[in-house]
Amino acid sequence: MPRTLVVGAGAIGCFIAARLTLAGWPCRIHARGTTLDALRAAPVLLVDPDGDRRVRLDPVSDPGERGPSDLVIVAVKREATGAVADALDGALAPGGVVLSLQNGIDNAAILAPVAGAERTAGVAVYIGVRRETPTRIVRLSGRRADGGARRDRLVGGPPGLVGDALTAVATAAGLDADVVDDPRRALWHKLVANTALNTVTALGRSRIGAILDDEAATELMRSLGREAVAVARAAGVTLTLDTADEYLADIRARLAPGFGSSTLFDLEDGRPLEHEALVGAVVREADRHDVAVPHARSCDAMLRLIDPARGR
Repeated sequence: MPRTLVVGAGAIGCFIAARLTLAGWPCRIHARGTTLDALRAAPVLLVDPDGDRRVRLDPVSDPGERGPSDLVIVAVKREATGAVADALDGALAPGGVVLSLQNGIDNAAILAPVAGAERTAGVAVYIGVRRETPTRIVRLSGRRADGGARRDRLVGGPPGLVGDALTAVATAAGLDADVVDDPRRALWHKLVANTALNTVTALGRSRIGAILDDEAATELMRSLGREAVAVARAAGVTLTLDTADEYLADIRARLAPGFGSSTLFDLEDGRPLEHEALVGAVVREADRHDVAVPHARSCDAMLRLIDPARGR
């Protein structure tokens, strides 16, 4: 089992660290401030439909504390990726692997100088998790209340060193792993979903059931998804034209009405919004490739206005 460091003690970071710890991995988690204090003082309660568990994590205040790691899993928001890359200098063992379990499409490129491009991978994360407090992590159901197989998974690649690391992490965490030849396509596919779901649930301050019951809100999701697909295709990523419509059909069949999004939860909890990695990324790439994205541009402006971090 690789000596593992999880950087970022939010919902995904704590969930993965808890699951790896339960699987017997030598796993540390980098945290700061009051979150670091809370993790040092008490175990994490992982509230899960498969059964609740209390897990004592191993928090550290410095990525290099107690020696270098063979595997680093980055789970911070995109805005912090550059600072993490700087902080990891000397914290990764020779030949180590870095996996980015983050929203967005460019985190792996930012982190690549740490381990080298061939040992760095962006991973599309399909797990519904909410951090209600620093020590209470709630896993949300990724299936309808009337049953069906959970589809929580990690998607990335390519096969080889990073694909093997991804598979090992997913297996230990109790998730499916899809190792793909083109991780860029996987990240853009996730961005289409995030742009549609996160943006509209946050602006509407509503769970998915209310969104899907509103024709105009559902159409906005579809329009945002289609714009993201158009930008991806302009960037040379082979998404099909009906990707956004397929995503809407999927969430109608799979997500419970009370399902939210990380952006909605951040808004409700007064945390900074991650729109720069989501709809903001669509706008930036659209400008680069000269693609019209009126819905994404308007929604990005509105998210900036309601961002709890505005004016700080």
